[in-house]
Amino acid sequence: MLYKLFNIRLKRFKKHFNQLLMSEVYAKLFVISDLHCHPKRESYDDDKTHLFSDKLRSPEKDHPVESLYDVISANSLESNLLLCPGDFTDQCSQQGLISGWQYVKEIANALNCKEIIATLGNHDVDSRNKNASYSFEIAKKIKQDFPLKNSEIGSFWDKGYTFVEKDNVQILVLNTAHYHTHSIAGKENPTVKGKIDKGSIEEIDKYLHQFENESRIKILLCHHHPVQHSRGELGEHDFIENGDELIDVLGKHKYDLVIHGHKHDPWLRYHRTSTGYEIPILASGSFSASGQADYIGKFNYFHYIEIKKVNGTVNAKMKTWEFVSKQGWQVNKSMKFYPYTGFGYTDSENNIAEKIDQYLSAQNGTLTMWDNIVSHIPELEFLTPDKIDALERILSSKKILTNPEIGFKPKHCYKDE
Repeated sequence: MLYKLFNIRLKRFKKHFNQLLMSEVYAKLFVISDLHCHPKRESYDDDKTHLFSDKLRSPEKDHPVESLYDVISANSLESNLLLCPGDFTDQCSQQGLISGWQYVKEIANALNCKEIIATLGNHDVDSRNKNASYSFEIAKKIKQDFPLKNSEIGSFWDKGYTFVEKDNVQILVLNTAHYHTHSIAGKENPTVKGKIDKGSIEEIDKYLHQFENESRIKILLCHHHPVQHSRGELGEHDFIENGDELIDVLGKHKYDLVIHGHKHDPWLRYHRTSTGYEIPILASGSFSASGQADYIGKFNYFHYIEIKKVNGTVNAKMKTWEFVSKQGWQVNKSMKFYPYTGFGYTDSENNIAEKIDQYLSAQNGTLTMWDNIVSHIPELEFLTPDKIDALERILSSKKILTNPEIGFKPKHCYKDE
């Protein structure tokens, strides 16, 4: 009994001590997902990517990786962590997986980024035994630190998850294809959706209790979506089984961000957990897969996230580029996903609208530079797309106009009286 009491008090002391030591932590994250790299196939209809393993690099604007270098250089992009939520290849093409991983390492080098944290997607696993009798054989033999360094791989292969601990960042890396060992006909096909075992969720909860540290940025990286993502008729059956329970546990431990791939539909939103805590979830979209433009009107994307945590509170701003075949990577007003978003502000949009109204009134309603407004109201950079839309509606009702819209980073703002 005394031993248990001592342990409880020791844990409380550690938690309190960690909180006292809290300081500002900062990270630059680069996110690319769902490359679907493979050699060019005989039929155009069989091709599932813009990033072939045997693709020539000229013209540059037709090559997702080669054209990325100009963006990195022009914007002086550097990253602490390159995060990849899986599907490096398509239908477990061995050459596609080798080349896809090399492309990612090439991008990391251009970003001066020494850390790649990745997980497997369903297309990285040979569950249909097309090339091997063991579904994970190709993925395990890629080597070259795939999907994690040997020093960080931990329990990834045997339990389907592992923790990667850095000075400023804790990343729970989940292998949602862990149960994709074989394929069968019917709805119970284990390769249709992701899964995490309930016992593993218990273990994760215990680990987070034991190593609680509010001073680090905490991220879940996985391939399948842990909460439903069925908009655009994208289906309701390929989520992570038990994913909602996992998210509730992460909400209890105040995780800061969830990043997943699989759905080629980029989406940044909050999910309210059972404790009332809201976790931002980023569906990355696809870096280079083809086809989604036809059925959901979305192209290809990568994201650059600057995330800061001060005394347990996270604010992040995110910039997104869009790739269109033969046009390269761009930021423009025709994008299907706002290029300027973020997360961290969870209060009412009415509060921000009122601040903007007051600021413009102090300027006598004249045309005002948007950057000046942002410097006065910094939370404008920490809005998810749905909050941006809500704020636009409120401003419109107040006859406050921005040019262009907030998600495209306006130049000016004024009140039309």
